[in-house]
Amino acid sequence: MQLSMSFLMKKIKELFIPFGFFVKLPEATESTYKSDDYITVDKGKSEQHKNYLKSIEQEEANRLNIIENKTAQLISQTGIIFSLLSLFVPILIDKVTDLSWKAKITILVFLLGAFFFYMATIWNALKNFNVKKFNYSMPSPKNVIKYQDKELGFFFAEEVKDLLYCIGTNIKITNIKANNLLYSYNSFKLANVLTGVLVFVFCIALLFFEPKKDPVTIQNPIEIKNFNTTTEKIVDAINSIHDTIYIQKPDTAKLHILPKSKRKH
Repeated sequence: MQLSMSFLMKKIKELFIPFGFFVKLPEATESTYKSDDYITVDKGKSEQHKNYLKSIEQEEANRLNIIENKTAQLISQTGIIFSLLSLFVPILIDKVTDLSWKAKITILVFLLGAFFFYMATIWNALKNFNVKKFNYSMPSPKNVIKYQDKELGFFFAEEVKDLLYCIGTNIKITNIKANNLLYSYNSFKLANVLTGVLVFVFCIALLFFEPKKDPVTIQNPIEIKNFNTTTEKIVDAINSIHDTIYIQKPDTAKLHILPKSKRKH
């Protein structure tokens, strides 16, 4: 039983590795070459070697620039979608109150999954902006002072050694940033898929679900007794007022009410 549980946990961890979880930091491996192996002091050869290494260094700088730009774009796009999804949640909650518990659980699972992987996208992308963890190497300016009295060939040779060391170190650091961008992209892609499925399930539920028609129950109803008798008395009183004519006698200068039954036509 314990073996099966450990095997299951291992498989679950493997499923989350493409999204940046349970990832082990790369171990410090030695390069396939050593910068100290460069011993050429010929000025012409060293200059050609330096130009070649400079082109490699420029390509790595361009690669790093692309990775950082794509990382920034991914963060901004995720922020926009995350905000729109947050605005969609109140509408979703209002519409699913009458759904069955199975439909509610299904929608909730996809919603939480989408939020989780959007957060994983931002989390992986932000790793590339932690400058404390990425110490890029560069040639030392002290070499100018150190080799100022020696022939130019020795200086070029030392510059080539520095470039060999810096390129080997910086490529490893840039590869770490590239992996973080890849983890962020995988999380972003899965989050978009879950959001699409969520919208599809929600639309299907609205189209084919008939809301319950719960009967209206009135608590503590008021009972009106003799309502018809009271209404008839009010109607008779109104009719009697309408059937009355007001006349004025000259000798008394007072108003007298003459019922309709005593009027002369």
